Amino acid sequence: MIYCTNCGAASPDDANFCGKCGKPLNGAAGGAKASSGQSRAESPDPRTEKTLWEGKPSDLGDKIRSGLLMNNVHYKITSQRLIVTTGLIGKKSDELELVRVKDVALEKTAMDRMMGVGTITVFSSDPTTPEIRLEDVPDAEKVKDLLRGAVRAEKEHYGTRYREDL
Repeated sequence: MIYCTNCGAASPDDANFCGKCGKPLNGAAGGAKASSGQSRAESPDPRTEKTLWEGKPSDLGDKIRSGLLMNNVHYKITSQRLIVTTGLIGKKSDELELVRVKDVALEKTAMDRMMGVGTITVFSSDPTTPEIRLEDVPDAEKVKDLLRGAVRAEKEHYGTRYREDL
């Protein structure tokens, strides 16, 4: 039996919470069980991946360039990864860990400027995905700056430093 330190009620050995008052059981015999049995929702991990931005290429640019009436590309920037999903029926997803990003570039043609979009190119040290292009991104400057900030934060978290090989 485990005794609640809050109300003194007896509970079974495998209980994580008091049956009378509902408080976590922190007794000597059940302390380890109580702390390991708690869900992640009660003690959130500060490194939990968060979505920072999601978007698709501008529909107008897609229609002008390809003549199609559908857009089958989806971009997602999280606090840890860049994810590009393509495909209408069959889906392909390219993921890039932000700590592998070497550089981010923005390109805006005259047509892009008129439509308020741009192309963001992400260069990485990942041998399978050395370059990812996010095309026809609305408000591309803000998205590029958001991505750059997320890359810096992720590299700072891991203590990654920039080094150029000459």
